[in-house]
Amino acid sequence: MRFYASLLCLLLVLASCKDKDRSEENETSFETEQSENNRTSESNSEKSDSDITYSENEEDESVGSSDKDSNKKQEHSEAITSGSIYVKMDESDANCSCYCIEFDMSNNTELCLLEDKMYINARYSKSGNNVNIYYVSPSNKNTKKDLSWQDFDTNTPIAVLNPGENDQMELDWKGFYIDGELAIDYAIYGKKTLEGTYKKQ
Repeated sequence: MRFYASLLCLLLVLASCKDKDRSEENETSFETEQSENNRTSESNSEKSDSDITYSENEEDESVGSSDKDSNKKQEHSEAITSGSIYVKMDESDANCSCYCIEFDMSNNTELCLLEDKMYINARYSKSGNNVNIYYVSPSNKNTKKDLSWQDFDTNTPIAVLNPGENDQMELDWKGFYIDGELAIDYAIYGKKTLEGTYKKQ
């Protein structure tokens, strides 16, 4: 019986040693897992930091591009220079009798609607980057007197100047208005002669 009791004690000691080895092994593997997890989380945080840096760079780039856009808009808005004469491209008008625009924000200008027949006085008004053109009165050079000039609106734009690159501008002809409505009978006047691209002379 003593023999069995000694054998049982020996088995218990061996089993406890194995458990101790296993727990040490588990602790070691747990520590290894923890250190690996720490390394992974550190690398993830480094990645997220680099992502943030990238995002900040993107923001800087987007700010830079918006600055570039605003600079382009400034260039465009400066493209129409007050006190300058602009000549319609693809038209040969050496004397500036019909295909020229004298652009002066502080003075009225004369516009040719129909060569040698119809001229009007107009005024300019800035609207953002564009410039609106308003009818003021028939010009003294006007030979077409049978229109009801007094009915045309003076507070509705008849055309819009849009700035372009390389000292150019686009004129978009709208037409004359009477009581806030487009005067269809007179819409053609000015479209052929005025609408188009102009270059600074």
